[in-house]
Amino acid sequence: MLLFRYLSLELWKNFILVLLSLTGLLLLTRLVALLVELSSENLSYYDFLRLVLYLAPLFLTFILPLAALLATIFLFLRLSQDHELLALESLGVSFLKLLKPVLFLSFVAFLMTSFVTLKYLPWSKKAFRSFLFELTERKIEKGIPPKKFMSLIPGLSIFVEKAWGKGRHFALVFMVDETSPEERGLIFARRGELFTRPGYIEFRLFEGSLHLASRDLQKIQEMNFEEYLYRLDVAKLEKSRRRSRGEMSLKELRALAAKYPPGHKKYLYYLTEYYQRLAFPWAAFILPLIGAPLGAMVKASGKGAAFFLAVFVYLVYYFLQSASSSLSQAGTLPPALALFLPNIILSVFSCLLIWSFLKGKIGRGK
Repeated sequence: MLLFRYLSLELWKNFILVLLSLTGLLLLTRLVALLVELSSENLSYYDFLRLVLYLAPLFLTFILPLAALLATIFLFLRLSQDHELLALESLGVSFLKLLKPVLFLSFVAFLMTSFVTLKYLPWSKKAFRSFLFELTERKIEKGIPPKKFMSLIPGLSIFVEKAWGKGRHFALVFMVDETSPEERGLIFARRGELFTRPGYIEFRLFEGSLHLASRDLQKIQEMNFEEYLYRLDVAKLEKSRRRSRGEMSLKELRALAAKYPPGHKKYLYYLTEYYQRLAFPWAAFILPLIGAPLGAMVKASGKGAAFFLAVFVYLVYYFLQSASSSLSQAGTLPPALALFLPNIILSVFSCLLIWSFLKGKIGRGK
């Protein structure tokens, strides 16, 4: 029990340190780039915290397995370099007994990655897109800037030559409306006004013309108007917004896949995402078991070599996952088999690695 505590203390210390360091670094890099894009939005501290909350799972999904792998490699690297591994073996402590803290870490990392992948990540993607939609609504409420194309929502842009009254009154208006799947619209007006109220944004345009064209340009309609009211139901637009598969729950992905016959492109598209979410968390369980013998085998001093070794192993797994996803979406392999195949390969590799270490075929000090 004392040995378990001793190993667990260093193992978890390494895990938490690596997890916080990598997450902080990647979050800071992404936030800086995002804040440059949103510099004109006057974000509050609350908005900043929301951004951190929404972006964190994008990195945690990939960092958790890597942090568990690095923590294990660092632990067994130190045990090997300080000759503690040989000392423990000479006292009759088997390598399998040393793996008990690693198994516990693997199990906890698996649960954490499962939660992030299955629950937190889909929610955060949906919340982040809603946040960007909210920023757009705020921008519109501030008024329309002159001589600058402004995208109100996806498919709707506006340009005004002159603006006054905090951007709520303008002259020489040009609007492009591509929100309809059947037709495109161009609106010209001599002047216009902007009105906002909860859930709605209204443009009142005067002395202009409306031009509608079908997507294939076979039908074109034109009309002149003295007054034209263009209303955006923001709440309805947000509800009707088509969600990506990354925002959907497992139940929704399964239900959408069931609407198509087996082998259909959409069937494979949704099932690939479904099984990828189920398969990827197992990396957090398997990779630390590979890290234990690898850490004991590293002959170079310092953690630099161990870090590059861990990144290499992780990239191999990630490459296998990407290749499996491509095979699944192409219909070459059934989605379940394709996405779990990298886990099967790594599980066999980890068992062979541990067995070879125990038999003395590989390893340091053997």
